[in-house]
Amino acid sequence: MVSKALILAILLRSLALLLPQTFFQPDEFYQAYEPAFFQAFGSGFLTWEWRDLPASGGSGGWWSTTVASGRLRGWLWPGVFYLIYRLLAALGLEGTEWIVLAPRIVGVLVAALTDYSTYLLATKVLGSGSASGALLLSLTSIFNAHLLPRALSTSPETLLTTIALCLYPLPAPESGSIPEDSGNAHSPKTRQVSQIDYGAADRIEGVESCQPPSTNLVAAAFVAALSICIRPTMLVFWGYLHLESTIVAWRTGGLRSATLMTIMTLAGGLSMLAISTLVDWLFVGRLVFPVATFFHQNILLNIAASYGATGLAYHVTQSLPILLFPIWYWWGQGFAVALLPRSILPCALADLDAPKPLSTLARSITFALGVLSLSPHSEWRFIHPLLPQLLLFALPALHKTYQPTGMSASSFLQSLRQYCRVPRKAFYLITLAPIAPYLYLNVFHGAAQVGAVSSLRRGEFGPVTGVVALMPCHSTPWASHAGAAIPGWFLTCEPPLANRPDRQTEEEMFYSSPVSYLNRDFPRSPSAAEASGRRLEDAPSHVLLFGELLRRSDNDGAQETVAHVLGRLGYHERAHLWNGFDVAQDDHRRRGGVRVWTRDEPEERGEGQPPRIEL
Repeated sequence: MVSKALILAILLRSLALLLPQTFFQPDEFYQAYEPAFFQAFGSGFLTWEWRDLPASGGSGGWWSTTVASGRLRGWLWPGVFYLIYRLLAALGLEGTEWIVLAPRIVGVLVAALTDYSTYLLATKVLGSGSASGALLLSLTSIFNAHLLPRALSTSPETLLTTIALCLYPLPAPESGSIPEDSGNAHSPKTRQVSQIDYGAADRIEGVESCQPPSTNLVAAAFVAALSICIRPTMLVFWGYLHLESTIVAWRTGGLRSATLMTIMTLAGGLSMLAISTLVDWLFVGRLVFPVATFFHQNILLNIAASYGATGLAYHVTQSLPILLFPIWYWWGQGFAVALLPRSILPCALADLDAPKPLSTLARSITFALGVLSLSPHSEWRFIHPLLPQLLLFALPALHKTYQPTGMSASSFLQSLRQYCRVPRKAFYLITLAPIAPYLYLNVFHGAAQVGAVSSLRRGEFGPVTGVVALMPCHSTPWASHAGAAIPGWFLTCEPPLANRPDRQTEEEMFYSSPVSYLNRDFPRSPSAAEASGRRLEDAPSHVLLFGELLRRSDNDGAQETVAHVLGRLGYHERAHLWNGFDVAQDDHRRRGGVRVWTRDEPEERGEGQPPRIEL
């Protein structure tokens, strides 16, 4: 029988399909949809991570050819979308809206399953009384709602990490108890209802409650390895957790128990690694190890630093506050109690519930955050796989201040609040605070970057014979939304591979002198090395750009702007699409809305232009 919690999660997450698809980061397209589309239909664009990397010296041995010059990304996650595209092609639906909608359904399922796995993990770590509260926190988390349905590799990584924790043999939580007032042998000991911890109460022996997920170390290692093969960053989390669990097994069961635990972990992990290697071999045609290549490029060669440097405190000062909005107060209490010795805690926190598995997770998360903070380049989403566990730390503090209202729970919201065991003010803050930012981010912000390309596929801006996107690199999806039949190119920004730190990207070449480029080289791409493979023989029918670019001129004192040059080349603005508030754009070059410029045919230039669209 399907769990009601899972059904609820699927229904709520499915509402995202009613909203327009918005843009968050290029990886949601170029690390999933685009490579899958390329494999399925043979057209589109593969970023540098999906091509053989250039050799950076060495003897040309096994390490050099398989790892150093291998592939940075594996095909497990894009393979899901490859199968969807092939199915759509078999059904003759590749030219319909299903080409965009079907992959989004995968995101809905990933998000809903993550919510449900968080529900199960709370049952395992805190007891069944906390499961509904965990589901509430997962469903109302704006970070979950905004990112989980996207095709970012962190989305399946978050789901698989949570499932693996549900299967992993974490320490069993201690039995709960209801502290009693002092009394004597002849008078009953009592406790006020308002003083009961309604989270720990369900762990009292004899109380009927839902059973936590069964433990299976081999399956847990298999699923954890799957998440690592998709994205290796959580290896530090699992490494610490396994080390601590092995030490505990050694102390309680001796060397035999610790050895058996390690063997079972290796059995599950290596089995998944073998499957992942086989999948990559089928797609690539040769032996590659993307996990090893990932560490080689990002740690040994420090390629990640080319995308911007972040400080050691980045995850503490930025990632955690954003991920945990708006439950900071309750989370801080719960995490402190789970991590720190009771002897140094203030009296107000001394009796807060912190079962053993929660403390184990606190230490594992702290270690993982410490190691990940050493990376020269970090992003908020890099620690998204830790969010389901992080949410659990807020529940003990919420349950501690919760008071039931008995039969007076007449309204739906009041009944829901009591079912989740969350105090009244906290409940309304948690449920209402994320609504406005969620709607803005998922209805308006970045919507034009995706919508413009989909509109080209539908022919809303006239017949398309070629498209050029003069935007910061990867600002829009490409073939997965434009369709296989539309030729064109966009500016790229590949990092300095093969020890070439002085190499300029196409993006840098163009933005250094956009007017000169348009006068001299357009419609070729700015990079001469790639011009032969990405050249349009004729001028494109459509040019995509942001409004900010139109006012730009070269830095040589010339007054001619990009808008003037485009007009002289026979283009006019066909559409101005609002892309959200300019002040909210993380790159000033993405301000001014998305503009679609189309080229006038010679016979049209004396007859007036097609109507202009402004949204």
